[in-house]
Amino acid sequence: MEQDPQQLPQPETLYAAALYLATNYAKSGCPMLCRMVMRQLACILNYPGESVSPALREVCRSLYVEWERIAASRALELHEGLRPGAAAQAIH
Repeated sequence: MEQDPQQLPQPETLYAAALYLATNYAKSGCPMLCRMVMRQLACILNYPGESVSPALREVCRSLYVEWERIAASRALELHEGLRPGAAAQAIH
C-alpha cells in the first residue's frame, strides 16, 4: 500500500533532518546517528510522486552510498577499538 504524500514530511524537512543528524554524527561518531542519516536519505530516495527532483534523488543516492561506507568504517572501528576516523584514514 502506497502512503499518502500529504501525510509525509516535506522532502526539504527530511533533507534538513539528514543534515542535522550528519552534523551531530560529525561531533560524536555515534553509529546510531549514522544509521539515522541513512534512513533520512532513504526516505527521500523513496519519496512518492514528483515532489523530489531527479537531481536531489541523485545527490541522495550518492550520499547514501557514502554513508554506507562511513557506517562500515565506523563499525570496524568499534569492533577493533580504534578511535573514530582511524579506519577511514587507513582505507585512504
